[in-house]
Amino acid sequence: MIKVTWFKPEEPMLPETVGNLRPIPTSQQIYLEKLDVLIRDPLVKTIECNGSGEKIVVTGLMGRKNTEIVLNSNDIDGIITKFSGASRIPISEGLFKVVFGKLVLSAIVSTLVGSKFIIRKM
Repeated sequence: MIKVTWFKPEEPMLPETVGNLRPIPTSQQIYLEKLDVLIRDPLVKTIECNGSGEKIVVTGLMGRKNTEIVLNSNDIDGIITKFSGASRIPISEGLFKVVFGKLVLSAIVSTLVGSKFIIRKM
């Protein structure tokens, strides 16, 4: 019998001075073109983009729903770039997480397989 153990990466250890920092929502806003209608909708809590050509999925008080909004790779890269510019955090390949205003962007940035992201409202 083969025993399988799962590897779970540990969270990086941060210095005590910054280890307890948490984002605080601000009134700053960001213009995300096709996604603005979803950001303004109070029923929507998360916006998921699973890649270029895929329908945007939203979750919230209405449950989990597919929308008719479809983003291409330029749209996805533009959204990630807008968050990067607004927060002044440079984009890096791999996991990219940034907070701006009342939104938290968690993205996987990849030129090889294409980028995807989740936007959560605080």
